[in-house]
Parts: sequence; C-alpha cells; structure tokens
Amino acid sequence: MAESEIFLDDVRPKVSPENGERGSVPTREEWTRKREYILSLLGYTVGLGSLWRFPYLCNRNGGGAFLIPYFFGIITCSVPLFFLEITISQFSGRSAAHVWVLCPLFKGIGISQVMAASFGSVLYNVIISWSIYYIFKSFSSVLPWATCDNWWNTLLCVNKLGNVSSINLSHANSTYLDDERLLYSSWRKANVTLTASEEFWQYGALRVSSGIDKLGSVQGDLLLCNLASWVVVFFCLMKGVKSVGKVVYVTALIPYILLTVLLIRSCMMPGAGEGIVYFLRPDFSRLASVQVWLEALLQGFYSTSVTYGGLITMSSYNNFNNRLLKDLVVVNVVGQASSLFCGLVVFSTLGFMAHAAQIPISEVVSSGSGLGFIIYPEAIAQLPMPQLWAVLFFMMLFAMGIDSMFGFTETTVAGITDSWPKYLQGRRMWVTAGVCLASFVVSIPFVTEGGIYLFQLLDWYASSFNVLLIGCLECVVINWIYGSRRLSNDIEMMTGRRFPLLLKIMSTYLTPFILFASLTCSLFLYDPPRYGEYIYSESAKVIGIMVAVVLTLPIPTTLLCQVVKGRGSCLERLRLASRPSPEWGPLGASDFKLYMEGHPQNISLKLEQKDRLYD
Repeated sequence: MAESEIFLDDVRPKVSPENGERGSVPTREEWTRKREYILSLLGYTVGLGSLWRFPYLCNRNGGGAFLIPYFFGIITCSVPLFFLEITISQFSGRSAAHVWVLCPLFKGIGISQVMAASFGSVLYNVIISWSIYYIFKSFSSVLPWATCDNWWNTLLCVNKLGNVSSINLSHANSTYLDDERLLYSSWRKANVTLTASEEFWQYGALRVSSGIDKLGSVQGDLLLCNLASWVVVFFCLMKGVKSVGKVVYVTALIPYILLTVLLIRSCMMPGAGEGIVYFLRPDFSRLASVQVWLEALLQGFYSTSVTYGGLITMSSYNNFNNRLLKDLVVVNVVGQASSLFCGLVVFSTLGFMAHAAQIPISEVVSSGSGLGFIIYPEAIAQLPMPQLWAVLFFMMLFAMGIDSMFGFTETTVAGITDSWPKYLQGRRMWVTAGVCLASFVVSIPFVTEGGIYLFQLLDWYASSFNVLLIGCLECVVINWIYGSRRLSNDIEMMTGRRFPLLLKIMSTYLTPFILFASLTCSLFLYDPPRYGEYIYSESAKVIGIMVAVVLTLPIPTTLLCQVVKGRGSCLERLRLASRPSPEWGPLGASDFKLYMEGHPQNISLKLEQKDRLYD
C-alpha cells in the first residue's frame, strides 16, 4: 500500500458507517432548505444598526454623498471578506472557532471571533430587553412617554419637542433646586428642558445614575425583560439550524412588513417629503474628511456583519456543493437596499416631527438609542391610535434584534460543541441553555441604574479596532498564507467554478491595504466615548481599551504558542504552523478523499506534519 494510502487510513479518523462523516461523531446538521439559510443571513446582517445608525451617519456625513464612500467600502472590503468567510466555512464544515485550522498559526482569529460574538450577544440582548420593556408599556391606555405628569418626570419636562428651551435656575423656585435628579444628572445639559419621551427613557426606563462609578440597584422590570429575551433565544436555538430555519420565516420577514406599514403611515403625514429630501440631499464637501470614509467603512462592516464569526458559523451548515456567488449577491443587494429603506422610514418620520414642532430637521436627528427610544416614540405619540403604532414599531425592533442574536449566540454554541463533538453534539440543548444562562448573568450589570454608562463604554471600544484587525488578517491568512490558488481549487471542487477574478484581486491586494490604512487612521482619529454631557473618566477609558485588547489577545497568544511548541528552527516552526493542519479539508469522507486525491501535494504536506507531530 502506498504511503499516502497509509496516511489516509491511519491519520484520519475512521468513517462512521451510520453517518458517512469523518470520525465517529454525530452528523453535522445542515440547513433543511436553501431559503432558510438566506433568510438567516439576512436576519443576521440586517440588524438594528441598519435602522438607527446608517440613516444618522448618512445624514451627518453628506447625505446622499455619503453613499459614495459607503458603497466603496462595501464593494472593496465587505463583499470580498463576506465571500472569503462563507467559502472557507462551507468547504470545511467548521464553525468560526475551528475553521482556522487552515492556518494553525492564526487559530487565535477564531477564538477572538467567538469572544467578540459572545460579548456582542450580551450587549445586543440589552437593546432587545429595552424593546420588550417598551412593548409592554405600549399597551397602556395613555403612552407613558406622552405626558409630563408621571412620577419620574421633573419640573423641566415639556410635552413636545418644539417646547424645549433653557431656564435660568437662579430665578427658579426652590422646587427645581430640590430635585436630586436635576442636581445629579451629569448626562444632561444644565438648565435645559427635556421632552416627555426623553425623561421617560432616562428616568422612567433606565433610571440613570450620576455616572459609571455608581451602578446602583438592578432594575427589576428590565432584568425580567432581559431574562425573557434570553429565553426566546434559547427556544429558537435549542435544536440548532433545524429550529432557527423555521423561526426566521417570521423574524426575518416581519421587519420588512412592519417597515413598509410605518413608511406608508409616515408618508401620509405633513413634512415627510422634506425629511426624505433632507436624508438624501448630497453635500460633496464632506467627502474630503478622512473621518467620513472611516465611518463609512465601519458601517459597511456592521451592515454585512463580516469578521464577527456569524457568517462563518451559519455557512458551515451549508451543503458542500452550494453555489456561493449567488448567496453573496442576494444577501448583500437585499441587505444594502434594506439600509436605504430604513433611512426612508426614519427620515420621513423625523420630517413629520420637525414640521409639527416648527423646528429644523437637524434639531431632531439623533442616533442609536436616542432615535429608537426617544425620537421615534415621541413621533408615535402624535399619531392617531398611538398604542397600535408603538406596538408595531417595538415589535419590529425586537424582530430585527433577535435575528442578529441568532448569529451571535450560534457562533458561541457551535464553538463549544465543535470542540468536543463526540460528547456535546448530542447534548446541544444543554450547551445552548448553559450559554444563554451564563450570558444572562453577565448582562445583569447592564440593567442597573448605571448600566447605560457601562453599555455605551464597552460598545464603543469593542466594535471598531477588532473588526478592522481581523478583517485584515483574514485577507492575509487566506490569500497569502493558505494561498489564493489553493482556495480557487477548493471553490472549483465545491461549485465547479474558479475564484472570481475581481474578488480574488480585491481580497488579495486592495482589501487588506484599505483595512490596514483604516486601522492605522482609527488609532489616531477615534474619539473617546461620552453619554450625553457625561464625560468618562480616564480610568473608565482604560477599562474600555483593555476590553478591546482582550478581544484581540488570542491572536498573538496562539501564534506564540504554535511557535513555542513546534520543533526545529524558528523559521521551520513558522513554516509548519502556517500550513493547514491534518484535519483540514471537507467534512464528508467522500469529499475529503476526493480532495486529497485531487491535490496530492496535500498528502505530502500532511505526512510531513505527521512526522513532525510524532518526532
């Protein structure tokens, strides 16, 4: 028998006759239907950032002109990375934590992605818990954010946006001065009134403390909403892609239906047209700013969800011969159209608000939680049957958020079960329950009185540097170390077609160059976080920076471990650790055998690694 045949028989785990896969472990599940995979990707990529971050950035950075750097970043960076991630995962049938055996020297990329996904799921679920809280409050006979006669309101509360003004407290009565919320609200401007919707958000829902150093007590109602959200995630994920594939028919499609309903209703209100024109009006002078291009690039990453691990994990459940390029086009075209559609919904509503308050639209525009839980609820309160529109809006937020949660949480769960498949794949439900329970416990500080400060700080530092670094490394590892020619052979084996030339050129040269330049610029241009008027202390900023460092620490750590445990000179250790490990290849036994026979150089490489391993 030839040496290569001995290698295939002895080094590779035996094939289980029951499942036909490598190793005597349960068969890795697959998507039941192609459309379930597409809907899952759409639900994962079209998240809350498309609704409240993209429209704000588009308006702030030149309106319609912002679309130029935005789509430049999508085409040159996000799309090539998207294709690389779904390719290597479908080929190997491995989740984010384990797909990087294609280059053991950088296995830390997968660990970093799982950590980022776990951390991101905790933060994302906090937003979902806010949505659930508002859903329950929307069933009140009078919306609690519509009036100023509630227990949480201060004497500086006004009912409508157009009534906001400054008050000279030196001439105010003592009642103003005795209100501790006014004296210790470091996040708000002094002597300035707030709308009823903002006071409900700050004092009624969050009960914001004076700073991050005063977390205060846990908010019981938000804690229950947080628990409810994790329970929903658990039930949707407990059967893996089999259960998620059915849920996404509802959660991925409902947001589009509700967005359409809200857009039609908004366009029937006066001022909606002015809002849409304000959103799309181009200001080309803003394109001279480096910050605009950097924000456009980062928003492209958020709207396609590349480098977070979710795309890799969900694509690992694909059929080996699934056509990748079609998925790439469909998901990205629909995803970016969704961002533009969300912008129309948001700014048609803001135009109506500005018209009703007789103020410029620029004074209404907000981003993030300010848009979702202050501005939009106030607009809803001015509509006929406000309770109905409030329920629809916050149900939409919940559906958009829970879809993205599936990708984040599944990345963590798959990372654990794939580490010990023989023992854990049959106990997936318990692993999912453990992940959800642990995440719930970790999220408790975020539902305290000072939780919003902690949320803003960690979200600020955890979602920028890490994605740029991982994106750059993905291009280098896959195209330069693993090799674009080898990847092209893998793609041809799966689909019968070679690596698309344009994507190959961009992902090999242009994308890593842009990402490295952007990473360098972000280190110098990145502004420190703030919450309203609250300025974080230096010690708090250090904590945020440490979180960003910890999320990327597995990459240099595993690289160093691979070099230290190797044999031979330093160069030999680097060379061997840069080659695919013996278990790299298609998951199916027949596909793996075909892969090895079609690439005889792989056998010699794996034999060399085997000799080194047992040397």
